Amino acid sequence: MARKEKLGTLRGVGEWKKLASAGDVRRFLAWCIHSVRDQSLEPKTAAILGQLGSFLLKAVETSDFEARLETLEKHLASQQAAQR
Repeated sequence: MARKEKLGTLRGVGEWKKLASAGDVRRFLAWCIHSVRDQSLEPKTAAILGQLGSFLLKAVETSDFEARLETLEKHLASQQAAQR
């Protein structure tokens, strides 16, 4: 509870309900940068959020890649089955 009070109410935080795509994370990281520039977010907090955003971006990219690879593998398997 004390931590939340320390951060206060950050402008725009309520807009980030779900960061599900690379575009969502990109917009979130841009928000962090702009919030530091207009001094509504402490640089230390922004650095932590930026690092977390980078980890999330890597996870989203990996998940997207895995889904695409699975689709290609299924397509290839169905083509091979059709040739038999």
